[in-house]
Amino acid sequence: MPTLIVVPDLTGAPLAALKEWLAISGPREDALLLRLLAAGYETCARFVEPSAMPADWAGLPSALAEGIVRFAAWQYRERDGGVDRPPPAAIAALWRPYRTLRL
Repeated sequence: MPTLIVVPDLTGAPLAALKEWLAISGPREDALLLRLLAAGYETCARFVEPSAMPADWAGLPSALAEGIVRFAAWQYRERDGGVDRPPPAAIAALWRPYRTLRL
């Protein structure tokens, strides 16, 4: 059974960081951006192990937070593309140091 991932509140700083990254100033897209941030947080948690994720955004290492914002921005930009491309390698590079390897 998959581990339940609890997504913290992503309004405030996380949403502001994503809007800055995408150069969006108004609130019209906020609901979509919050869903994309949540998907990015869950993807990161599965990549690095859910137990490695803190309970709130402020506790995230900056590399994990930056990767989540970049993942959400990539999803936003690719939403209408119709091309099935993998996320940019820079995202995994930001998250990889926090990944637990199993032998």
